[in-house]
Amino acid sequence: MSTLMPTLRIFVWGVVALGLLSSVAVFAGGDHEKSATYQMAEIMHRLKHYPSPAGKEILNKIVQAAGTTENERVIAAAMLNLQHKAAGSDIPKLESVIADKKATAHERELAGIVMNLDHRPTKQDKAKLKAMMQ
Repeated sequence: MSTLMPTLRIFVWGVVALGLLSSVAVFAGGDHEKSATYQMAEIMHRLKHYPSPAGKEILNKIVQAAGTTENERVIAAAMLNLQHKAAGSDIPKLESVIADKKATAHERELAGIVMNLDHRPTKQDKAKLKAMMQ
């Protein structure tokens, strides 16, 4: 009995520590495992007038990331500039993403949603955004 308690105590602490470490690893890597398009769709799905401070932080990371495509960078920058609607200077850039035959369907769709935004995404836009997050 005297050796069982210390062994049990070490085992319990080991399980607790392992659980904490694994939850931290999942949390820390959460956004890194999601594509830029997925993250932008999440931000747009929650958007009310302009991105939240947390959303802007994610968008800044997308703009600066080496693995971000040029189209993703254009969309993220336009989202950073949102103030109830897309900035006039971003409209031609978003139109070029929409017209780009090499752009993914999600990039074109997201660019269209950002370009046509009026304070918040429409119900149809939210359905498209939700599909992008699948």
